[in-house]
This record gives sequence, structure tokens and C-alpha cells, in this order.
Amino acid sequence: MEATGKNKTPDFYRHVYRICNKVKSYTTYELAELPKGLNFLSDFLRIEPYQGKSQTKGVSICSRLRTTSNWTTSKDVTGLRPTDIKGVYYGDRLRNDIKTLLIFRFMEKKNGLFGESEIRLNIDVYPHYYPRHKEILQNIINTYKTN
Repeated sequence: MEATGKNKTPDFYRHVYRICNKVKSYTTYELAELPKGLNFLSDFLRIEPYQGKSQTKGVSICSRLRTTSNWTTSKDVTGLRPTDIKGVYYGDRLRNDIKTLLIFRFMEKKNGLFGESEIRLNIDVYPHYYPRHKEILQNIINTYKTN
């Protein structure tokens, strides 16, 4: 557990994704690294505009996990809520009535001999944990200012 303010938060499990397909209406990412070896998400996911199919407010983009053989039937979707940190969003995943906090961080990484940039997506999963108070959530988000 890690201290965030006066509170301790559970360890997170980072999932590192790289872009494998980009079109006008969405971007598909493929799992590239799993530092702790446990996959809580899926090997592929899509970031797409929020389609307004729920009553969620304050969300303009969402993440869709590839949980079936067809993107349309993959129902595991979460809205990405913006934070005051550039490229950092948060969301949740609800399974069996238990919420899990997800922190999304889009990062530009320089690669290759010529320093081409590549966008990576880190998703930190806090299994079976979602803060009950906004202050705790904000403290967790604030740790991404320096990471």
C-alpha cells in the first residue's frame, strides 16, 4: 500500500498499451507491457468518443475493452473523466457490484534513431478499490503530477 495524503491506497497494476490502429472515429491499443504480470483488462482496447448511450455526465471520450470477438458486442465500457493534469483521466470498472478505479495516462515517448514519437497509454488498475471520498481520489490523481 502507498500513502496518498493521510490515507493508504492499495497497490495498482499498470497496463501499458501502444497504438495498433488509428482511424478518424477511434484508436485501438494493444497491450505491450504488463510489469506485474497480472492482466485485469484485455489485450486490446479502443478509445472512442462518448456516444451518449448512458446518463454519464462530464465525459467526452470512453474506453471499450475487447471482451468478445466483435467491438460492437464488447460491453465493458467506461467514460474517461478529465483531471487537471494533462493527459490523465480516471474512470471505473464495475464487475460483480464492485468498483475498481482506473487511471488513464496518455504519454508521448520518443523512440528509434530519429526520435519518432509514439503515444503510449498507461492504465493503472486498483483492483476492488474505488475511493469513497473525492479528496482521496484527488490525492491519488495528484501522484500522477510527478510520475
